[in-house]
Amino acid sequence: MLLTFAFTGGALPAPHRVPEFVAAAPSVAGNCTAYQTAATNCEQHCGSCFNPGARAGVLCKGSQTGYYCPSDNPPAGSDMTFACMDWTFGSAAMRAAEAAFAARSGEDVFFGVGTYGTADDAQRGLGACYRMHVGGVAKELIVQSVNTGSDVAGNQFDLQIGDGGAGAFNTCAGASTSMYPGSVEAWGHQYGGVDNRSQCAGLPPHPQVSAPMVAAGDDLVALCEYGFDQRVRGEGGANPSILDLARVRCPPELFAFTQMHRSDDPAGYARTHQHRARAFRAGSGGAGAAAHKCGLDQPGGTAAWCLTRMMDCRKPSGAFKDNVKDSLMVPGMKLVQTCTNDGYTRIDVQCGCADCYC
Repeated sequence: MLLTFAFTGGALPAPHRVPEFVAAAPSVAGNCTAYQTAATNCEQHCGSCFNPGARAGVLCKGSQTGYYCPSDNPPAGSDMTFACMDWTFGSAAMRAAEAAFAARSGEDVFFGVGTYGTADDAQRGLGACYRMHVGGVAKELIVQSVNTGSDVAGNQFDLQIGDGGAGAFNTCAGASTSMYPGSVEAWGHQYGGVDNRSQCAGLPPHPQVSAPMVAAGDDLVALCEYGFDQRVRGEGGANPSILDLARVRCPPELFAFTQMHRSDDPAGYARTHQHRARAFRAGSGGAGAAAHKCGLDQPGGTAAWCLTRMMDCRKPSGAFKDNVKDSLMVPGMKLVQTCTNDGYTRIDVQCGCADCYC
């Protein structure tokens, strides 16, 4: 029996109508029989599935399902998958997770996800968490890297933030299959989004399939404004400086969002000399605290030691099986769990094909 997981947020103009997301009933964690069609391979401990035991979700409809659900240009009658909107800096769920972490650990920090540029990690930083001291920001940040990018390198963190820039692989706006309605003009620069807080008001507040975001208490305009209010982005498009950065243990309150958890985490949440980032080879400064400055402030400078931003709505690198090393991951939490076109409904990523042969 097929159930419809589409939500309606009012009629949309024809050019921006999003196809309904139709999926099988939600799966059960550790039970890959949701993928079973013609064989019984799934009953044998999930067959050849890469990520058995992962958190339950809905099935991506089409021949490319699970962790192979396409990130763009889905075949006719198929679905595509997206980044999740509650990963965004300042979402209601993210702020609740920050409060829960503070109550448990005594550590009052901001949470976030995004991309950390590094070649000094066997997995290019995917799944690792970093603690940052950022100039002008009231609290330190603990962030998880779930993406990679050729434009992010050298002790730079690209934070998912409300309208942080749709980037080279935009699935946020401008197409019938985009998450949000309307054209890309309201989103500002391709890299960095709008320059000023006042421009946030021109964004669409909710996705085309709007009910889950409304129910979560989030809206894109407020998320965009929150980034300016907390000074993780500056007026005029300014990028704050990362004064100090080190790899730390990933808080369960944070990796609960992404469902990606590495088995080689450091022991604690404090920045230590052992795990502190090396100086960017093409930049200046050592590995000590408070010595760094965002290179983009200098003529011809690089993005080293910059807190940059993005929000392309696209399936991140950490959701692709071939980017992940089995030996570095906790079973059942090997891959980022992505979302349907509403930005909140999670997709099952235990397997990647019918009958569990992949």
